[in-house]
Amino acid sequence: MKKATITLALVAILFTGCKSSQATLDSRRAEISWSAFCAARGYDLNDNTYPAINEYLDTWCGSVDEEAAFIKAGVEPY
Repeated sequence: MKKATITLALVAILFTGCKSSQATLDSRRAEISWSAFCAARGYDLNDNTYPAINEYLDTWCGSVDEEAAFIKAGVEPY
């Protein structure tokens, strides 16, 4: 019983670590993507207006340019 409890605790810790690592990676990807978009399209990093966000979502997310920005930053694309 004690071995099973320890095993379950270790598995829970591993899954928690994986989840937080994924959240960190997603956050880093978002930062890289937005920064590259702003640099490429001439927006300010703090520009959160409707036109900037709309252009970002409509033309940047999932584009070849976004993927190239991830590769240049050393991050695995989605």
